[in-house]
Order: sequence, then structure tokens, then C-alpha cells
Amino acid sequence: MRRLLALLLVSGAVPASGQSLELAPEQLKANIGDVLTIRITARLPEGQELLDFAPRTLLTPPEGIRIVSSDTLVRDRNGEYHGKVRMAFYRIGRQPVPTLALLYRPAPGASPDTLLHAPLAIEIIPILPAGNPEIKDIRPLRLLGGPVWAPLGILVTIVVAGLYWLSRRNRPRARPRTEPSVPIPTGPFDVALIRLGQLEAASIASGNGIVPLFGEVAELVRTTLVEAGALPHRGLTTPEVPGRLPAPLAAGDLAEGCRGLLGDADLVKFARVKPDRAAAALHVSRARGLFEAWRDAAGGTDAVR
Repeated sequence: MRRLLALLLVSGAVPASGQSLELAPEQLKANIGDVLTIRITARLPEGQELLDFAPRTLLTPPEGIRIVSSDTLVRDRNGEYHGKVRMAFYRIGRQPVPTLALLYRPAPGASPDTLLHAPLAIEIIPILPAGNPEIKDIRPLRLLGGPVWAPLGILVTIVVAGLYWLSRRNRPRARPRTEPSVPIPTGPFDVALIRLGQLEAASIASGNGIVPLFGEVAELVRTTLVEAGALPHRGLTTPEVPGRLPAPLAAGDLAEGCRGLLGDADLVKFARVKPDRAAAALHVSRARGLFEAWRDAAGGTDAVR
């Protein structure tokens, strides 16, 4: 039904002479997950009226394509309307740009019509090499068993350990020392560092914990920034989060480091990138350094208000 509706809209929305809607991407190739900017130009003959100043998609974009933002069209001295739309693609290969549409009135008092553009495609390049790379972290199988002296060494070790335990048992017991109490963290960034260590430990203990770890770290970053008062809510997109950070938390390369962590999580979630254990360890290390830098920039463990 949706395809039939789209065909009817396209067939009834062919622009007359002098009408046009043009899309011009700033680049025809990009890596997966990059935010692409596409320039929009709309032209109408004299006497026709543009009703939509913000382009909209004719149909809901398919999975793997995300509309990041779109500008309101502005008219120039020549009567043309200009603006930009930003999209992100999470599938490789030649990807079609979602069809954008604008409502206009062809004549005073006439019914609105739809202005469409010609089909456009973007070439999305994968960030991983093509083919089936060899997995290098799997060691070859070893035969069970071993040298004859191995069980004898284990037996000797058990005997020596038993003798040592008996000698320690006969000694007078020393008074147990009172360990100093560990302060309970109160700031959001100290709490985030403890939670980050728990996520890393759970990922290592799990056989399939690498891929979920990236999403959990990204969720921890958003939650911590909300609890610290740096973000209004956790629903901001990856490109929006760095721009909303307060000045102390965005100083230097902190904003770019936040963008990198969230961007890596998007690649794993949408592009189905399969990181290895070394990449996961590096990801956790970057997150730990970012939380520590934010804590220092916020003045200890106090939240940013």
C-alpha cells in the first residue's frame, strides 16, 4: 500500500517547466557512519508559492539511513530557495538517498502539489578490509596429557604446601589489623569509573561480551552526563552530545573524545562492526581517561550545574 501511494505521489508530482528541486551532495563517497551534507535548491516560476520550507521525506527512511538534521529553506535575491540536509548511512555500497519532497501551490487558489527531485545515490565505503580476514587470536589445539614428571611436581607442591600450613598453624596468631575504610564515591564521575570497571570485568568473563560492551559504555557516558547536569536527557544523538557539553567538559579534546566513544558504539550497533578484545580494552581505557578528565575539570567529584 505504501509503495502504491508513493507511485501515485511521484506520478502526480512531476514538476512543470521551470520547476525544480535539486540535491547536490558535498561528497559522493564517504565512510560508513559519516554525517554527509547535501545542499538543496528549489526553483519555482513566478506566481507559484512554496508551502513547505523544511524538506521532508516522501517515505520513512529504510533501516540503515538516519536523517540527522535539515535546514529551513531560505530564499535568495534570484527567487531560489536554498538549504541543507544532513544524513548518515550505516550500510556499505551504493545507497539511495531518501526522496525529499516539498509542497507548493502551482497557482493562486489551486490545490497543493508535490515537488520531487531526481534519484540520487551515495557510495558508502567500509572501514574494514574486504574479504574474510584470518582470526589470529585462536591458538592451535594441544594434545591432552604431558610429561611424566608433571603429576609428580604437582604432588610435591601439595606436600610442601601442607607442611607450610602446619608450621603456620602452630605459630601464635597476630592480632588482625584494621584496614582503613574505603571512602564511598559521591560524585557522578567517580560512580561512573566504578561502573566502568564492573562492565569491563563482566565483558571479560562473558564469551560474547565484547559487542554489548560498546553499547553499555555509550549508555554509561550519556547517563553520567545527565546525572552531572551536563545534558538535559539521554536521547541526544551522537553528533548533538559534544555540542551540548558545558565549557569545562568540552575543553581541549574532551568533546572530540566523547564524540569518538559514541561514534564507535554507533558503528558496532548499526554497521555491525565486530571489534576484538584488544579494541574493547582500548575502548574502555579511553572511556576511563575521559571520565577522569571530566571529574578533574568539574572540580573533584561535584556535578556540573
